[in-house]
Amino acid sequence: MAEKINIGDLMVESYSDKTLKAYSGMIADPKSVFGLGSAAATSSMCAASMALRALRMTASEDADMLHAEQDMEKLRVYFLHLVDEENKAKKPLEKLLKQENADDTELEAAYRTACCIIDEIFYMSIRIVETLEPVADKICPCAAHFASAAVHFAKCGMDAVRIQKAVYAGKMNEPVFAHTTKREPEIAIENNAELFDRLIKKFESAE
Repeated sequence: MAEKINIGDLMVESYSDKTLKAYSGMIADPKSVFGLGSAAATSSMCAASMALRALRMTASEDADMLHAEQDMEKLRVYFLHLVDEENKAKKPLEKLLKQENADDTELEAAYRTACCIIDEIFYMSIRIVETLEPVADKICPCAAHFASAAVHFAKCGMDAVRIQKAVYAGKMNEPVFAHTTKREPEIAIENNAELFDRLIKKFESAE
């Protein structure tokens, strides 16, 4: 017989209902469901917001700029959604970790599930920068500092995910999957380093 679902487990904190003051307090609280994944999504949400501001400050009617603005707004909203989704994804893991004799197979599965949404946060953070790249030459110098900060904040979100996945990998039992969990974000960061550094240099030298 399948395990009976505890209705209370279906309730999760919603970021959209929190003030910044409350949210920062929850991040600092060891008992809170909000954690590094939530912080990663928030960093990348800020990245999308600053990129969007740079696009809007430029105020171009260019079709590519307008398309980039539309996509960036979708990313901004999506990262807010991912904060809540990340909390849901790690709910089974949080529950198992409270049990004294949790089943190793169930724990392994829960760690993998917990990685699902932070992976989405990670790769959508890259999408922010990829969305900026085609219009980088069109962003006005008056807005370039926001664009540069956006890239930095996207990197921060990615690094937060990398750190969290390294922690999860260290607790997994299956060595190949554990290695993959740890190395995948490291490799992706290495592969995108040139793009990120090039855009930062371009935006910070804008005149």
